[in-house]
Amino acid sequence: MRTFSVLRRWLARGLIPVLLIQSVAAQLPAKSSLQLPDLGDPAQTSLTPAQEKRIAEEVMREVRFHEPSYLNDPEVEEYLAAVGHKLVAGGVPQNQDYQFFVLKDPTINAFAMPGGVIGVHTGLIVTTQTESELAGVLSHEIGHVEQHHMARMLSRQTNTTVLVLASILVAVLAGRNNANVAGAALASGQAAAIQSQLSYSRDYEREADRVGLQILNAAGYDPQGMPDFFERMYQQTRMVENNAPAYLRTHPLTQERISDISGRVRLLGAKPQTSSIDYFLVRAKIEAQQLGAQNAIARISARPVKNALEQGARWYGLARAYLQDHNFVEAHKALSQLQALKLDSSMPAMLAADLALAEGKAEEAARLCHAAIAPHPGRQSLVYCEAESWLEAGKPELALQAVDAPSRYNRQDYRLYQLQAKANSALGRNAQAHRAQAEVYVLQGDLSGAVDQLQLAQRDGGGDYVEQISIDARLREMRTRLCEEMKEQGRGNAPVNGSLSEGKINGLCR
Repeated sequence: MRTFSVLRRWLARGLIPVLLIQSVAAQLPAKSSLQLPDLGDPAQTSLTPAQEKRIAEEVMREVRFHEPSYLNDPEVEEYLAAVGHKLVAGGVPQNQDYQFFVLKDPTINAFAMPGGVIGVHTGLIVTTQTESELAGVLSHEIGHVEQHHMARMLSRQTNTTVLVLASILVAVLAGRNNANVAGAALASGQAAAIQSQLSYSRDYEREADRVGLQILNAAGYDPQGMPDFFERMYQQTRMVENNAPAYLRTHPLTQERISDISGRVRLLGAKPQTSSIDYFLVRAKIEAQQLGAQNAIARISARPVKNALEQGARWYGLARAYLQDHNFVEAHKALSQLQALKLDSSMPAMLAADLALAEGKAEEAARLCHAAIAPHPGRQSLVYCEAESWLEAGKPELALQAVDAPSRYNRQDYRLYQLQAKANSALGRNAQAHRAQAEVYVLQGDLSGAVDQLQLAQRDGGGDYVEQISIDARLREMRTRLCEEMKEQGRGNAPVNGSLSEGKINGLCR
């Protein structure tokens, strides 16, 4: 509900023209380090890198904590981030962080926002036929970010602050497939502006195609994946006419564009690349979720397989679908077939753990995930799995052990803090539970909630002297940050939920 209240707020303030960027928000092209003109120089926009970073932080908070369609699946998000970061490492200057997320939406779409935020619909992932096709879409979006296309469009707007722009982008996200938004714009006499934005976006799309292709090739993916995906989408447009996929409504395609990309691929002389096993398994997992158990079982069972990777995806998808259907006998049979293939992936272990949890075998699930961590280091999804399973088994002390080391080197992982809070609470360590929950609120952008939790931790008095000193210091820091935030809101530089009186600001900040 918060997302849609933001949308109503900014529409009421007469910012409908800014919402017209919805027609191009999903198509941001690329700048690579491969001797391309720096058309995306931040100096050409009104947004500094720091402002773009702040917009990215605000958008990601809204998506993760308030967007109902956000796919809160660490395993899928981990995979998407791995593909995205491989692209960035291959052909993009290392001057900003990228964040990737997935929305539960069967439509075919992807989009990028300032500061390196890239979202993908589940419908797009299951529509791709190779990992290089998926990487081609992501490279296109990375290009939009690198060229600062969104920032350059936003620079046309006046009297809009960074947090206002972030709220607008969240509103755009909420209405990304809402025809009523476009209808409202047309009704308010914005037809010419829409046409102008679309024309502008076609120029950006051509630039994105060329730069994204170089990013794709430099990262080691098959560049043929980009024209293959676009050609399939283009043919679908011709068949369905006015009912085109959302991706094509936001990424205008022409045969000239596809021909240009195909010609450039031929010049590269690249060779086909085999998709990773995780690509096949992630696509099968999403397909099972999206279709529902019975439909997924019917479709996956009837699909022919060509190699061991596709065979693995078949057994994985069937096991996931049977698990959704609570048919544990058939799920175990499919899992056994999958395990016999000995695939190099952590996902079969997570599947086995999920099946054990569904059968009430929480300790077995924890051990399965723990055993998979050594051969697959860096997979945070396995850490979450182990800790959550120990909590389910009633052994919070082991859950704390599982997250102890990861939480020391990753201070931006809200899931680890959530697990720490639950485990400490179960152990009766209230001060530590409140301290961990405070960090969750900090990452959510709720500094007031963080101050409340730290005050509770302070009053509880648990823990040793060093812990109490740490809580006191963190509380002072959060009060200072909250004071600055309230002053900024009081000056009208941020969206305000309710009024902030001068007395309230002075009461906190004196």
